[in-house]
Amino acid sequence: MNQKSLEKKEEYELITKWQNDNDQKSLLRLIGAYNKLINSIAKKYSSYGLSHFDLMQEGTIGFMHALEKFDLSKGFRLSTYSQWWIRATIQNYILKNWSIVKNGNNAAQKTLFFGLNKLKKQINFDSHNFMGQEEVEKISNFLNVKPLQVQHMENKLALGDLSLNKTIDNEDGPDLLSILKANSLTPDEVVEKNNDNKLKNEWLAKSIELLNSREREIILSRNLNDKKITLDLIGKKLNISKERVRQIESAALKKLKKNIIQISKQPKDFFIN
Repeated sequence: MNQKSLEKKEEYELITKWQNDNDQKSLLRLIGAYNKLINSIAKKYSSYGLSHFDLMQEGTIGFMHALEKFDLSKGFRLSTYSQWWIRATIQNYILKNWSIVKNGNNAAQKTLFFGLNKLKKQINFDSHNFMGQEEVEKISNFLNVKPLQVQHMENKLALGDLSLNKTIDNEDGPDLLSILKANSLTPDEVVEKNNDNKLKNEWLAKSIELLNSREREIILSRNLNDKKITLDLIGKKLNISKERVRQIESAALKKLKKNIIQISKQPKDFFIN
């Protein structure tokens, strides 16, 4: 229950009793007075699908850490000091429990996890859609993390924690775990793969545009057509020999691979399926 906020003098007296005498009544009075602040911070993390009660408990633990470390001689208010501890404790709890796939725990990764949607809005990107290469690079540069880390974090946030025990259609129906084959992709792997493919297609399209017209026609006809056109037919169309078509195709594929690596700024092994 929220209690009346404390004046600085009364607050310091309660903190002194708790720190020096382990006075439980003083502790409860302080927690009650700061319950509103803890609740306010916990609400900001409601979108991660965890129990608000659990977030409040973690926030209270963070507040108690703040009480233990609070230095009365500095003259600061506890409200200012405790906010960092409350927020940090809640964030650490979410990172440990939010997803089956554990997230990085360094400062940049935590900022990425908790601030990705906000950053997407800052670059005027619709947060309901997956980002393209340009948006991924803007955020990766801003946070000094690899573009692939941004992309994978977006996958996790888009999927959320999809419980494998959740029933399909109705509460009497089968759960997700019962219909997943042992060798099938998990839901987060499906989202991640789809997003990877979207980015790869963007990189491929930009890379093809860098080829000359003859190289582009040969690559599209031979490698990106539903029905692969023969060297002989392409040679007749371009008025060159079949062997010359093969040579141009081989050189164009090497150029295309080099273009994709330069445009994507990804390691070579990213393109190995």
